[in-house]
Amino acid sequence: MLKKLLIVLPLGTLLAGGLWVWQRVQTNPEGVIPVPYVLPAVSEKIAVDAPLLLVGDRMAKRFGLFKETLSLDISVGLSKPLKTGVLASENTGLHRTLRLLENLEKWPKIMLYTGGSEELVEEKFLTREIPTIRRNFERYGDDRWRTLLMVWPDSARLLYDPLVRQVLPAEPTVSTREMSEAEYQARLELSYRIYEIELEQLVDLTRSKDVVLIFMTVPVNLDIPPKKTCSVARTEESKRELGAIRELIRQQDYKAAYPRAKELAENTLANAEVLFLYGQVAQRIGRSEEAKGALRKAAAFDCTSWRANEVTNSILRKVARAHRVTLFDFADMVDDDWRKNATFFDELYPQNLYYEKASKALATVLRKMLKL
Repeated sequence: MLKKLLIVLPLGTLLAGGLWVWQRVQTNPEGVIPVPYVLPAVSEKIAVDAPLLLVGDRMAKRFGLFKETLSLDISVGLSKPLKTGVLASENTGLHRTLRLLENLEKWPKIMLYTGGSEELVEEKFLTREIPTIRRNFERYGDDRWRTLLMVWPDSARLLYDPLVRQVLPAEPTVSTREMSEAEYQARLELSYRIYEIELEQLVDLTRSKDVVLIFMTVPVNLDIPPKKTCSVARTEESKRELGAIRELIRQQDYKAAYPRAKELAENTLANAEVLFLYGQVAQRIGRSEEAKGALRKAAAFDCTSWRANEVTNSILRKVARAHRVTLFDFADMVDDDWRKNATFFDELYPQNLYYEKASKALATVLRKMLKL
């Protein structure tokens, strides 16, 4: 009996190990990054014949309306304007931008990326797979494992835990599924991590093609209140205090409202409504920088993701610093004029004069890059 056991146990262990390896090899694709989605292949090569290419989501599409202005500003003194191409559309997260770029027929000399406002338009991973996705990202974030993956991409089949990937359609589909706040917040946190990884992909892709990459932050309309405050951040006490502060504002007693609004913001966890009110009161008594900080946080803690915010802009700045990518801080440019001018056309887009101002500032940088 013991002899049989000594034979069966190693065989069983070997069989279990073989099944474990087989499952991972069959499930996991080759590749350094454990992306949690599958995109269909692009059927045709994309032709954009321009030395400067503007890419991204609806924010890039909007800036693309001023491509002629940008071209003319860059081309001062040249016999003909330098062409600026645009590869941007609405409902386009960075994952779809990357897929399009991988199929470019001809690469530009300089690429300008702006986006981050529509990363949650599509559900690009399955909620039930979040724990597995997080584990895989932790391994991807370990420099030792990443080195192995870069040297031997096939090792991804063994390194990463098997994952059921979200299969995405050829065209973006706007998610209308209702979800709990807990699910929304879990998805939001992971979406920010995916966005950061995709920005790093963009850096690697452009460098492999010898393209100069520029990141541009997205201006956020600080005067637009959050659309929803997460219920976990609301208490009966905070509701009562908010009501009292609003009454002081109605009476235009901003000096009395300010300390109460500030204290409530400091003692309330991630309450977008409280932060917005605090920012408004701080602005009314002349504390502009303090007000901006509170209003940026209010936009970031909005319990519905409908625009870019300080988090997505911070991720852009972080990746730019870490990978030495040129950054044009359009958000800061517009914020500098907050309350000095009508900075926004609507909830999302700055006034045209700021796009024109940005074009002139970018043209100065681009002329140096292109040695014009």
